[in-house]
Amino acid sequence: MTLAIRGDRTSCLSLQLGAGTWLLAVARGFGQMGGLPIESALLARIRNECHGRMRSPLFRRAIDRPQAAATAMLAVLARVNGALYANTANHDDYVSAAASLTAVIVVQGFAYVIHAGATAAYLARAGAIAPLCNDDVMEERPIPVLARAFAAAPVLDVGVSNVRLIPGDAIVLLGRRIAGANERRTLLERLEASELGEQILVARFEDDAGAIFPTSGAAVFGAPRFARAVAGIAAAIGFLAAAVLTH
Repeated sequence: MTLAIRGDRTSCLSLQLGAGTWLLAVARGFGQMGGLPIESALLARIRNECHGRMRSPLFRRAIDRPQAAATAMLAVLARVNGALYANTANHDDYVSAAASLTAVIVVQGFAYVIHAGATAAYLARAGAIAPLCNDDVMEERPIPVLARAFAAAPVLDVGVSNVRLIPGDAIVLLGRRIAGANERRTLLERLEASELGEQILVARFEDDAGAIFPTSGAAVFGAPRFARAVAGIAAAIGFLAAAVLTH
């Protein structure tokens, strides 16, 4: 796997969790925490939480198995979200700081995408680009709003999807969602020319990707599968103002 990052590196995260397991993430938000932009505070807490859990043999075993790795990362993100919310002035009627996050766990030839907000993940394969997460932005309102984001509520509400990777694939994480066929075509052309041009994290998976791909069994492509995960005690997440989108 080869990585390329363009733009604000404090808004991107790449972390190797095991021999064949990587965590990739991009964040974007508004407001601050501890003197840091909320997206930087979010990614720093995720990194620290992962480092702390790596001392546990149970976590180390889980993180090297596809479905178990996704479940383990949901637990990490739920804890981080709760800690962030507790350190803000957010409540049901007012949000002072919140962040969009798209995280990808790459393990044994699978990519698990955990997403909330206005960031996005795409799969580039064989001359085409497909989204790997649903859109949390509701454009039909007079002012675009987000249905969910990190630190907006004590309960973590995220979308989860997964896709089987094959050699030659690239996962693209963006600080914004691209709209329409023209923007997708432009992004694909930039990827092919290695001209990234904006805040972006690109992970490319080649034939010699080593531990990323299992040594036995042929990779079979399937369309991304989407689900929703709510971690913790059920609670409603209010809509966020368009400041998230324009930050």
